[in-house]
Amino acid sequence: MTDSSIKWKIEELPDLKGFTIEWADEGNFIFSKRNKLYRSSDLETTPKQIATIAAPLWKAALSGLRLGQRFLRFMVTNVVVLANGDLFVTFDKSVGLVRDGKYAALPGLVRPCRVLRSACAIDAYGSVYFGEYLANKERNEMRVYKYSPGKERVETAYIFDPGSIRHIHGIYFDDFSQSLVCLTGDEDSECRMLRSSDGFKSVEIIGEGDESWRAVSILFTEDRYFYGTDAEFRSNQIYEVDRNTLMRKSIGEVSGTVFYSKRLGADLFFTTTAENAPSQEENVAALWHVDPDGQCSELVKFGKDRWDGTLFMFGTMHLPYRNEASDKLFFSLVGVEEDDRTFCVKQID
Repeated sequence: MTDSSIKWKIEELPDLKGFTIEWADEGNFIFSKRNKLYRSSDLETTPKQIATIAAPLWKAALSGLRLGQRFLRFMVTNVVVLANGDLFVTFDKSVGLVRDGKYAALPGLVRPCRVLRSACAIDAYGSVYFGEYLANKERNEMRVYKYSPGKERVETAYIFDPGSIRHIHGIYFDDFSQSLVCLTGDEDSECRMLRSSDGFKSVEIIGEGDESWRAVSILFTEDRYFYGTDAEFRSNQIYEVDRNTLMRKSIGEVSGTVFYSKRLGADLFFTTTAENAPSQEENVAALWHVDPDGQCSELVKFGKDRWDGTLFMFGTMHLPYRNEASDKLFFSLVGVEEDDRTFCVKQID
């Protein structure tokens, strides 16, 4: 591990080894560990279990081994606290609600599907939107789903025609324009960035056409979009896009495919992934920082562990869905030499 940051300090949180921080808010921290959820009021208090997500016994048993868990992808990918106190949860290939300490799967999915981390959006009315993330080698139709508070099922909000995309990387809510932004991939013609201001009754294109528009996550400011590319065959860049003109420019090149990103005040953070893609010269997972002046720098990196990435997961840095606790950014590690450990990044006074 190397730390070239001057402004930021990276520290391990040893008491949280084995836990992933899913939601970080003042007085409300939610953690996951395999198919269980935990909560505490701060990071010094021992997390208390609040729910168990039902799963086949053989999967639960095999996931007791870390490699088994990674092989099965037996883990939570999103925890979203809703206005009524329910938790909207995506786990493995299911979605559901935790209410009064009990988890119930939500019906309405046409087929089981994964949802990538932080890749579901809450709109201004409290509805949750998410897209299907499947291998979809056949290029069948792909769906955007919507969960409305108070309902007991999800509904289809939008359908991509067969052959148009491989899958949906994520849907994100833009507070500044009150719109939803949808990111798709993977082949050049399937790489699209779309936005909708009416709950996917209609969509408009921000950009499309090649891997420079292939993104998994996106960040918003008052006048710009920021995203890092998930490009397999070209160098990966962090871009800024003027939200009015849609003109874009590269801020800088990064060491690998960008999966996840978070904004902390005026500071932007992007995580690259160790997946040994043709475009990746160094097989590491790294955290990149873009300061308010648009300067891009690598803060820390972790080498991929010895286990095959396709079978046992790429080297990734998992960020909480919500990260609003003080001035710290939290991340948990998967598939690197420091696997299953959690760190925080904080400003140096």
